[in-house]
Amino acid sequence: MDEREIQKIERRVGQFEEHLAMENYSPLTVRGYVKDLRFFLRYLQTLDVRDLTAVTGDSLYKYQLHVYQEKHKDKPLSLMTQRGRLVAVRSFFHYLLKRGRILTDPASGLELPRVKKRLPRGVMTVREVNKILAQPDVDTPLGLRDKALLEVLYTTGIRNGELRNLTLHDVDLESRELRINDGKGQKDRVVPLGEIAAHYVAQYLDRARPALVGKRPDAAARLFISRRGRPLDPLVVNDRIIRKYVHQAGITKHVTAHGFRHTCATHMLKGRANIRHIQALLGHKSLDTTQMYTHVEVGDLKREHRRTHPREQDRGE
Repeated sequence: MDEREIQKIERRVGQFEEHLAMENYSPLTVRGYVKDLRFFLRYLQTLDVRDLTAVTGDSLYKYQLHVYQEKHKDKPLSLMTQRGRLVAVRSFFHYLLKRGRILTDPASGLELPRVKKRLPRGVMTVREVNKILAQPDVDTPLGLRDKALLEVLYTTGIRNGELRNLTLHDVDLESRELRINDGKGQKDRVVPLGEIAAHYVAQYLDRARPALVGKRPDAAARLFISRRGRPLDPLVVNDRIIRKYVHQAGITKHVTAHGFRHTCATHMLKGRANIRHIQALLGHKSLDTTQMYTHVEVGDLKREHRRTHPREQDRGE
């Protein structure tokens, strides 16, 4: 493939990237699509395919087989990774067809790997959550920040990124509400802030955050900030804050911000919350995503089955 052909394909990729941004995909999603697409473009060079119009359904089938057989650190790619590679290719050719760059879509018959929906990991009991929430030392600025942060995670079920992006203007302590701006899928929503969480957020804003801001008047308007008054790094919440208190509490489960999210949803479901209310709280686009939490109830279901099923009442008779 000569330099001119490469430049032509690069232009198409750049136009596709702009298209995704105009469609309001998040920057992270756009980068992921482009990254996955470049794996395919490198594969085309091994087939000596010189133009995107020369890509056929057979070319794509060979690529899917290549992805299936590919290994990373001597292990096959996960089904989610395989699916991501193929979704990017399918979306790219769909875009090219709509823009009239190709006459037919070779990816129209591309079948994606079926990914099994896994049950949430890191779901905690109420006792385990309470032990973790009791760990921060609220007499120190960082301890009070961490206490407020953990309480917010548990009461709202918001994502790590949503938590870190909260600004001072997103908090309404009087109404006890949080505004989530640009959540997953660029969706905004308002979620209730529990009374206990609101109390600790108020304490944090009054006693801890001013000490963390210090002499940085230009500190971001983010609600939760670092010891130096900066926005929190993506890894800090999981690897330093949550892991620290989970260890102190003697909890052996692998708990992350997403674990608090799953735990919030599971505990609300056990408390007989309407699943559509949980869907709204978590910001799920599809109810199918929320319904995975119903499977976590299997322990309760077994106990109820044992207590009420006629056949179970006949044990030993």
